[in-house]
Amino acid sequence: MSKNVTYREYTISSTPLHLLERDEWKSEIVISSEREGIVTARRYADETTYTTEEAADNHGIQLGQDIIDGKAPELSGNYDEDESFKA
Repeated sequence: MSKNVTYREYTISSTPLHLLERDEWKSEIVISSEREGIVTARRYADETTYTTEEAADNHGIQLGQDIIDGKAPELSGNYDEDESFKA
């Protein structure tokens, strides 16, 4: 399972990673945007694990939205509250 969600002017692509040794899932996302024909993308991962792929997928999408909104400053390295997030 993987999801692509458009949020604001960004695309959040979630592809959960299956941890076989523990039969758990971890969120991995890519936030991308296109401006003037140039696509930029940044990859993010969260160390929190989930028992289902769907839960990891849903968390990944929420994580991406939080990064874009500046609610995850530890991951939003280039976030400035006076400017839009830049993927």
